[in-house]
Amino acid sequence: MTRERARSERRDLDRERGEPVADAALRTTRHRRRVAKRLDDWTRRPRILVTNDDGIESRGLLALKQALDPIGDVTVVAPDTNQSAVGHQKTLMRPLRVRERILGDDSTGYSVDGSPTDAVSLAFLGYFDDGFDLVAAGINYGANLGDDITYSGTVSAAMEGVINDCPSFAISQEYYEHPDFTLAARAAAIVARNILEHGLAEGELVNVNVPACQADACEGFEVTRLGKRIYQDELVERRDPRGIPYYWIGGPPPSGVAEPGTDFHAIVNRRIAITPIHLDLTGLRLLKRLRSWTWALPQGSEDGRSAAPVVVTPPGPGHPEAIERDRELTDELTRERR
Repeated sequence: MTRERARSERRDLDRERGEPVADAALRTTRHRRRVAKRLDDWTRRPRILVTNDDGIESRGLLALKQALDPIGDVTVVAPDTNQSAVGHQKTLMRPLRVRERILGDDSTGYSVDGSPTDAVSLAFLGYFDDGFDLVAAGINYGANLGDDITYSGTVSAAMEGVINDCPSFAISQEYYEHPDFTLAARAAAIVARNILEHGLAEGELVNVNVPACQADACEGFEVTRLGKRIYQDELVERRDPRGIPYYWIGGPPPSGVAEPGTDFHAIVNRRIAITPIHLDLTGLRLLKRLRSWTWALPQGSEDGRSAAPVVVTPPGPGHPEAIERDRELTDELTRERR
């Protein structure tokens, strides 16, 4: 069977029956989203999965685990080596190996020779018998502000938790030499309690950034939006002993635009930034613009058949775009009445 024929048959199957692996009858899940409620009202202790991208031996990972121990039953699964800036990388072309490890407080954890996403995937795909009620990723060495979330393995681990229908958050500590994680650990416990008691909607996660200061110098919490990072990356060329060039991508630490209301502005002013993130990355403004453009294939395709018109389906009730559209119509009617 040719590759193109296989693709064609798969498309036909999708049209008739939908994507087979998405069929609820064929999936086995280890988790069901629980209704949020006061911790005193839980019939058992919440099960919390802790991971990171700095590796199983990170002091920040241990600080997060110990901060959440009083809240629930904590399981630690993390990469065996530093996986910073790997993004949402998932290992599919080789097997993964898991090792049982003894953490700094003599408790048991598990290391994975893969990415943070791999660690979370293993936990939800059946490595453990029980599911989880919360995923906590961190405490990361260095802030994950603004555009950083597109690179961050820490944030990607939390995203993987959301993909598995589990409330999740990522927490990062602004970097300085020999960081003290006391403030970040306190913040993590507060965030975890709030999420467990109030819940998150489908597709939502929380990104937390903690300033590099002592607890008594912190100016409290601020709920923020994503800010704008300014990167100063440089390409450094060097040569190996055989004279063959190789390259480092480096440069000074990124800065940012300290616009009020953003996560970067909060950190600059010694406040803990609490930033909501949604996995639906659809650009609603651009979506409306794109629908006004011309979308038509040239008349007469290569196989001699006429091109089918592009079908633009309007958003249904309750969709964010529909809500925005209704709001604009209401504003327009209000202006006309005036």
